[in-house]
Amino acid sequence: MPLSGEAIRLMNYIDDVAVTLRRVLATIPSLTAEERARVAEHLLHASPNADDVAKALAAKSSAEEIAKALAAKPAPIA
Repeated sequence: MPLSGEAIRLMNYIDDVAVTLRRVLATIPSLTAEERARVAEHLLHASPNADDVAKALAAKSSAEEIAKALAAKPAPIA
């Protein structure tokens, strides 16, 4: 069955996130230990995150999961 335009668009967004994460990985060696710790903490508190999206995609009633992910507090800016 062919994918809808919306599904293809979402997959492109996911590809964009993967590219961004590769850029993050490439930059990590240039950070100090303190900067690495702060970036790691920021990443851990980022919301919604990939796990939230994966749970929403897997949920039978994904509207609930999506609402929970969107209601999560955004990560504080360091």
